[in-house]
Amino acid sequence: MSERHDPSHELFQHYSRHYSAMERRARLPDDVERLKRDRLPRWIDEIPKEARILDAGCAEGHHLEALRRMGYTNLTGVELSAQLLATAKQRLAGAATLIQADIREWLKQAPSASFEVVFFHDVLEHLPREHTVDVLRQFYRILAPGGRLSVRLPNMASLIGGFNMALDFTHVTHFTEYSLIQVLEAAGFEPTNITLECQAPRLFWSWRKPHRALLRLLNRARWHLNNAVHCSVYLLSDFIRPRVFDPNLVVIARK
Repeated sequence: MSERHDPSHELFQHYSRHYSAMERRARLPDDVERLKRDRLPRWIDEIPKEARILDAGCAEGHHLEALRRMGYTNLTGVELSAQLLATAKQRLAGAATLIQADIREWLKQAPSASFEVVFFHDVLEHLPREHTVDVLRQFYRILAPGGRLSVRLPNMASLIGGFNMALDFTHVTHFTEYSLIQVLEAAGFEPTNITLECQAPRLFWSWRKPHRALLRLLNRARWHLNNAVHCSVYLLSDFIRPRVFDPNLVVIARK
């Protein structure tokens, strides 16, 4: 479909206000440990500080800023929206290489094996389904051996999956864990190297601020209750049951 007839193209030119309305967790916590616990994956400590990291669809740069504050120095962000990228440039102040481009076009000229880690969060659902496998195949190509691709997108197995997808008019392609793993395998990733990331709220204890630990415990209880409700619904439906019921899917694929 041409850009002239694709409403997503026009919407992305003025995406900043809509993004701000949806991104409730935009502000990063000041405490470094809380930053790592709440905003970065459990495996981040396994990644060397000099690793080449790409945030494909970096938006306003919150994820790159979290990585920068953790000591990562070789950061690249690609973003289609000029409005969002302008905010990212102000936030990162030269601490990352930031590029305005359609990720589909940018990937074609990116060197092979050029990144150890790629974050592709909240983007794949925006792409037409005919582009899905090719984009993932390009990510496989630019990953260094042993590199990781982290994909996050709305989970249609969740009871609020329909709302999550319809929240943004530019969401056009739907996924469950099964269809996401299916397209990752088609892109070249081995099934044994594809894992679903646990999104249970991480527990901790703080003598200085014990109320935060209590709130986290309550949030973990909420997570278990959500899973129990979903399990009951799928049991009643007598259909194949997913492993993940969170509103978002996070899948790690290793090359």
